[in-house]
Order: sequence, then C-alpha cells, then structure tokens
Amino acid sequence: MYSAVLDACVLIPYPLFDVLLRCADKSMYRPLWSNDILEETERNLIKHLNLDSERAAKRVKTMRQAFPDATVTGYEGLIPAMTNDPKDRHVLAAAVRANTGLIVTANIKDFAPEHLEPYGVKAIHPDEFLLDLLDLSQIAVAQTLHEMLAQNAGPPTNALELVTTLDETVPKFAAELTALLR
Repeated sequence: MYSAVLDACVLIPYPLFDVLLRCADKSMYRPLWSNDILEETERNLIKHLNLDSERAAKRVKTMRQAFPDATVTGYEGLIPAMTNDPKDRHVLAAAVRANTGLIVTANIKDFAPEHLEPYGVKAIHPDEFLLDLLDLSQIAVAQTLHEMLAQNAGPPTNALELVTTLDETVPKFAAELTALLR
C-alpha cells in the first residue's frame, strides 16, 4: 500500500476530508500527517469554518485515534533544508522523513517540482488523487460513498447530492462520479 502526506488544506473541507479518510480506512492508501499539519488544520477549522475550538480539537483527536500510525515525527530538523514555500516546508519535510513520494494538497503552487524532485516527492491535487483511487478501485470508492450516505443524519441523502458537495473542492472527481452514477 502506498502512502501520502495530507496537507492541512485537504483536511479542512468536510466532504473532502471525509472521503479522503474513508478511502484510507478502506486501505486504499496510508494517510500521513505531522503535528504541525494537524495544528494548522485545527487552527484553520476555527478561523475559516468558524468551528468552536472543542469541535475542531475533537476532529483532530478523532483523526489521531482512527489512524494512530499516521503521525510523522522527526522531520523538524529537515525543515531548514527545504526550499519550497516557507509556510509549507514542514509538509515537504514530513514527506521526506516518511519516505513517501506523495503530498496531497490543493496548494500546488507552494510545491514547485524543482523543490520536490531532489527528494523524489510529487505534489498532487486532491482531485487527481481521488481520480487515481477511483481508477484503482471503483468498487471500493463506491462503497465508501454509500457508507458516507448511510451514516449521514441529514443531507445529502442520495449519491448525486453527495457528489455535488464534492464539486467545489474536487470537480473532476465529482464529474467522474456523476457519470458513473448515471
């Protein structure tokens, strides 16, 4: 199974976060993050989604519990050697320390190929990442979406409504799912 460092920006929008981690829970890939990434996630859940601090902390705590081996440690000393965007050097350092070749991020501009190639790392948009997962296992992705719906107390109530919630963050993936559902 391959692994991917998930940047904070893909852990904030709920529908995207939910589908990414449910796919990981089905062993489609191994999610990785660092304490810095989780702290940034928690801060931005409060700042940008107006979650209260208890709910933001609960989401991060739940992530840690669900994936106890996902936290990369020992990367801090690598941060000064990274040459990508300064605010995201910790993300690349975590990927290098974890020896994974993949960072899933919506902030592709912060991870220019020339800064990643020396470490054998590639940054990929969550849209492309989820399309890759879909190509690898349409059945597992479909089961994941059905589980999401089954556990929802309110909207979305059907697969097309669920796909619509993903359209803002991963439009190509949403379009592919819509085509498969019709």
